[in-house]
Amino acid sequence: MNGMYRTLTLSLGVGLVPLLSACYTQGPLTAPVPAPQTRIVAQVTDSGVVAMSNALGPGAVEVEGVIAAADAAAWSLRVLRVAYRGGASPLWNREVVSFPRYLLTNATEKRLNKKKSWLAAGLFTAGALLAARLTGAFGLGENPDRPPPPPN
Repeated sequence: MNGMYRTLTLSLGVGLVPLLSACYTQGPLTAPVPAPQTRIVAQVTDSGVVAMSNALGPGAVEVEGVIAAADAAAWSLRVLRVAYRGGASPLWNREVVSFPRYLLTNATEKRLNKKKSWLAAGLFTAGALLAARLTGAFGLGENPDRPPPPPN
């Protein structure tokens, strides 16, 4: 029976991973110039890889950030993440980097999906409670009919 609980717990954990990563949705920008505080993901053009190598490092292919200021000619981003050729994608600490607009392409808006976030939080909490219950963390699995210890 212990194997059944282990399989159930593992299944819950594996099932929660896609939900936790699906709390954000990406869609097209609603305006040609995004408003401040809009979270975006954009690809860096080939000329942008060269032009922005001093600011982003060599081989940057995608940036994710929050718009600090934007107009038709340039966007200033508080950079959250930069994806590089080869697969590395380190997190940044919201450093502001200004991009001439022509160096970014395929920009999309990234929004928090509240419904999926609440669902994921509820499922994560239920899974944690079930795992704690199955491992006896709450002490509910103890035998209440056990006689008390003998007096000294």
